[in-house]
Amino acid sequence: MDFQQQLAEFRVWAFDFSGPYQKWMWAALALLGGYLLGWMVARVLVLISARLSGLRHRKTEGHEEKTADHVMIDIFAMLIRLAFISVGLALAANLLFGFPLEQAEAWGVAALKGLAILVAVWFLGAWLGSRVRNFGKKIDRAHAGGETLFTFLGALVRFGAFAVGLIAALQQFGFDTASLLAIVGAAGLAIALALQDTLKAVAAGVVIAVFRPYRIGDVVEIAGQTGTVADITPFTTVLNTIDNREVVVTNDKAWGDVIINITARSLRRLDLLFSIDYDDDPELAIRVIRDVLEADKRIRTEPPIWVNVVELASSSVDLRARAWVSTPDWWDTRCDVILRVKQAFDANGISIPYPHQVEIGKPGKPQRPMPPARDRLEDETRTG
Repeated sequence: MDFQQQLAEFRVWAFDFSGPYQKWMWAALALLGGYLLGWMVARVLVLISARLSGLRHRKTEGHEEKTADHVMIDIFAMLIRLAFISVGLALAANLLFGFPLEQAEAWGVAALKGLAILVAVWFLGAWLGSRVRNFGKKIDRAHAGGETLFTFLGALVRFGAFAVGLIAALQQFGFDTASLLAIVGAAGLAIALALQDTLKAVAAGVVIAVFRPYRIGDVVEIAGQTGTVADITPFTTVLNTIDNREVVVTNDKAWGDVIINITARSLRRLDLLFSIDYDDDPELAIRVIRDVLEADKRIRTEPPIWVNVVELASSSVDLRARAWVSTPDWWDTRCDVILRVKQAFDANGISIPYPHQVEIGKPGKPQRPMPPARDRLEDETRTG
């Protein structure tokens, strides 16, 4: 028997849908085909959406942040795969259990229409959000702070597009628009009551985006946390600390507390305190400190350097030095100046006092040492 004859016999056997083995074979093929088609379509849509929203330029491997955009695209990919798997399940159920394809077809068409609308609207929102962010970057070159505001607006555009797409998708399943709006309104009221703190964070995020007390890239201290502003979302402000930790602060806490923007000004003042011994010459110490400050090229001559005695403390003479440096150079300059002043003090014989105690004995007859508390208690017990 040649191969062509075997292939013909297998074809006749395979398309005989009355046999149980053939039914299970085609059911398995339907499920496998639905999974593979869903995976391929989802992969293509993920690549397109990443390109439209600009996410293809942002890495998510390793320790990089996975944003809400990445999560939403993953959700869409999962829904697409589930839709194709559902089609495969419907075909398998028809083959094995006689499930009516007309009903499955109606459900499948509604699901695919709703999913297509949701994906299309999300793509549109992602594209518009990307354009808004890019426009903000262009504005930021001319007016500082534009990127922060437009990044926030881009996030609102994406979330708003998703809400509109969700309502349009639900309409494909027979939901009336008025009923959907009533449901959304009632659900919104319930959510507003349950998530009051979250809504406060959103309101504070709008205020932060409009008034811009800090911008992306600023070094700030908010809610007791210090770091560089990495992102501002409608809900949170993300900080990267100097030791590479990520701190997430809700916008209501950021706006409701004291905000210290360390890099908002181009210049920052050094304010250093040095203590010398009472036996040392304070005028010599002042000249030494001034010479160290004037020798550092990072320190500005205007405003002028100021060094003087500020207090006669209990065991030291305190001198304060004030000088202005560029904000990015503040920390390194401070550390270098402290080290060089210490070295200059040592070279000029100026001592830095440290706390010490002096024990003074009273002259006269030595007193009998007091017995321990336990012995005193026993003596009092006997005499009592």
